[in-house]
Amino acid sequence: MNRNTKIALGGAAVAAGAVAWLAARERRSDAPASYPPLDVLKPFADGIWISDSGPMIASGLSLPIRMTVIRLPDRSLMLHSPTRFTPALAAALAEVGTVRHLIAPNIAHWTRLPAWQRAYPQATLWAAPGLAERGQVQRSGLRIDRELGDAAPPEWAESVEQGLIDGAAGFSEIWFHHRPSRTLILTDVVQHMEPERLPPLTALVARLSGGANGTTPRYLRPVLRFGGTDLHGTAATLVGLAPERVVFAHGRPFTTDAAARLKQALAWVE
Repeated sequence: MNRNTKIALGGAAVAAGAVAWLAARERRSDAPASYPPLDVLKPFADGIWISDSGPMIASGLSLPIRMTVIRLPDRSLMLHSPTRFTPALAAALAEVGTVRHLIAPNIAHWTRLPAWQRAYPQATLWAAPGLAERGQVQRSGLRIDRELGDAAPPEWAESVEQGLIDGAAGFSEIWFHHRPSRTLILTDVVQHMEPERLPPLTALVARLSGGANGTTPRYLRPVLRFGGTDLHGTAATLVGLAPERVVFAHGRPFTTDAAARLKQALAWVE
């Protein structure tokens, strides 16, 4: 082994150790990094529930994470970005409908799905484009049944519309709009993490990235700008929906002045 290889390996070990140390430090923080009560079903709108969970550790940061549940006219349930599975949460879901659709809405929000698929083997697992090709997903044994696209399939087109945000570097995200309640459901494209609820390092990163400001994080903007989607058209479509509420995977949803706040969140696109 030559000197440069040893230096490279040593640097990688130091970096890995630093990430592990930061993750442990963030876990020990007193900040909740989530929105308790956790792993319970909470009414959000007519036909919409949320379940907050976490914190999840990503690159050493401690993040809140949320699942959104949509009930369709036939009482079947769509689970958007499923979080931690618990028998109690499954029992609560059974009281409001039947789990028939598991949704992996982008290339990052899938890691909790194996437990849900084991619990609901008959449910259809829908995934954002590109997810099935990822090596980590293939090694997990996750069974992906259908790929999501730019238009809603017949299974929910009656009450839910959707669209594709196709970014660069393999990123894609599907947005959903529940027409009866005028609820827009996003995943990572808008984030609104409150710094006072986060451990110190995560709070700093959220402030610097814009993830604390109810907008698109700065690290994600170039990925979206250089993707295959007409970004201006997508932003105009989302704003044009004039949603009464906007919910996303990370942070406090927009429940008042949602349409105006969404327009402000996407103003960077102009």
